[in-house]
Amino acid sequence: MNHDVKRKAHAEFCDWAATYDAHWLNHFLFEPSHKLLVRELGRMPPGRMLDVGCGTGELASRLAQRGWQVIGLDLCEPMLHRARFKLNGYAGSVRLTVADSEHVPFADGAFDVVTCANSFHHYPHHEAVIRELHRVLKPGGELFLLDGWPDQFVGRIVYDVIITRVEGGKVWHRESREVQAMFQDAGFERVSQKRTYSLFPILLTRGSVPQ
Repeated sequence: MNHDVKRKAHAEFCDWAATYDAHWLNHFLFEPSHKLLVRELGRMPPGRMLDVGCGTGELASRLAQRGWQVIGLDLCEPMLHRARFKLNGYAGSVRLTVADSEHVPFADGAFDVVTCANSFHHYPHHEAVIRELHRVLKPGGELFLLDGWPDQFVGRIVYDVIITRVEGGKVWHRESREVQAMFQDAGFERVSQKRTYSLFPILLTRGSVPQ
């Protein structure tokens, strides 16, 4: 069943790739999310980063401009095709790869930072994804996971009704306490959460791999 869920989501996003950047969700949800992550990461020295569910490469391009060495990972080749055009000027700073977030094709401790923005709710095995992202982080490395915040009434309407209908397929928006528990169970330390609003409520969860 989970294979069918992934296959359906993959097909929908591949069909969406050509118009993804012009979609209203990009302006009202994805763009504010990326700005929040860029602000947070701007307080850190640039290093080697994995951007999981990178889509058309918008976040990767912003971070490459700021000196990060970025690997963008996505399951949808048409999304990465669009990203290659956007990232043409950053060939030395960004590499793109087709892969599943549950099976990241990199060695243990390969990255200083992992980001996952607005794609976590599409993954059927949340705990497995967080464990895998923990695996590829260096000691002291950090995971920044940004997704919808459905804890309150507005969030439940936005994410469990509107976004689920717009994006189609089966999605799983988790409450903040559940995400925090998954980080801790995977072995992350200093887990913190920042809740913010653009048009929609957004939750940024951050955790560090023990030194």
